[in-house]
Amino acid sequence: MSQRLPTAPTLLLPILLAGCAALGQTWNSLATERPPVPLDEATIASDARFDSSGVIEGSFVGEGTSRQVTLVSSDTALIAALARRYRPERDRRGDLWQWLAARGRLAVNIDPVDDSALIAHPIMVGSPQGHTQVRLRSLALLGSRCGWRGTRAELVVEPARSGDQPSLRGPVVGSFLDQNSFLVVHRTEHREPVPGPAPELTDSLLEWTAREMDSVLARDLPARDLPLGRAAGTTLSLNGLEDDDAADVLSFRLDDGRVRHAVSLRERRRTARGVEVLAATVMIWDATGSWRQTVFRPTLLEYRRRRPIRAYAGGTLPLFWRRLEPVSGFAFGRDYLWMEQVNVEDGSVLWVILEPRGNTIVAAAEMEGPCRD
Repeated sequence: MSQRLPTAPTLLLPILLAGCAALGQTWNSLATERPPVPLDEATIASDARFDSSGVIEGSFVGEGTSRQVTLVSSDTALIAALARRYRPERDRRGDLWQWLAARGRLAVNIDPVDDSALIAHPIMVGSPQGHTQVRLRSLALLGSRCGWRGTRAELVVEPARSGDQPSLRGPVVGSFLDQNSFLVVHRTEHREPVPGPAPELTDSLLEWTAREMDSVLARDLPARDLPLGRAAGTTLSLNGLEDDDAADVLSFRLDDGRVRHAVSLRERRRTARGVEVLAATVMIWDATGSWRQTVFRPTLLEYRRRRPIRAYAGGTLPLFWRRLEPVSGFAFGRDYLWMEQVNVEDGSVLWVILEPRGNTIVAAAEMEGPCRD
């Protein structure tokens, strides 16, 4: 008795079922992913620590030039621990913060013997161009006239080896790694730039962001201020140094290889009563506009003498965000976002490293403010 061969539909059925299962898994992944909770502001943040063995671990925000890379921290626990270690014996009495304020700057003399553990500890720096292993060259503590607020640690690093290295100029993230983490990191890796969005997509990203920003702000404004109108005759400056009527638009990688697009928007508006204001936010989108993630909730700032001066009617925080850049995220194939947060009322400027998948502040340090000369 001959065996009956399966028909074409029968042969295709397992393939179709497998395809549907794979599609279902992809759909479930997309359907279950949720945007993280928006942030109101970035605050001084740090996971850095200085342990009893003389080793620094943790994450730092910084910036590189053609001469050096400087990593900074406003973490007072870290600064106090470093000051206790390196404060001269003759100056050990009295309040630490008052002493550091009077001193102004303490340049630490890193000793090859006493500080051998610190010198040998693995350090990585990531920039828009990639990441590489670096070594600590110098360390300084900066005092502040306000006591603890405004103090800063500055750690200058340089590439640990010569040869083909990614450029470390511009915004950077630094990490003093524990040995286990260091073992899974490529010591040097060039980052292939993610092409920025095409002009048509850039226009869409700006429009989506503006529409969402205005909608959120309108919910809390009194009726007499509505509707918010766009200021006449303004043109947005893209990816430049301007603070207002400006936007940063860039593309970056998630750790699973997908590309998303970040927008920092600062654009003037006019209330129904004729008051000139500046609206600001940071958002993330996919290329279709179906993924919408607010990083920082929109703010509305009163605008006088061609600059924002305070929060409008106290309705939001007095903040805006600028200088958005992606930087290499080391072992996970992802990008972090580097930016500045500006407080228009007290003049403080924070450098911020953000992990965008969870709206998580990795590191933030105050670079300007009321306590700095």
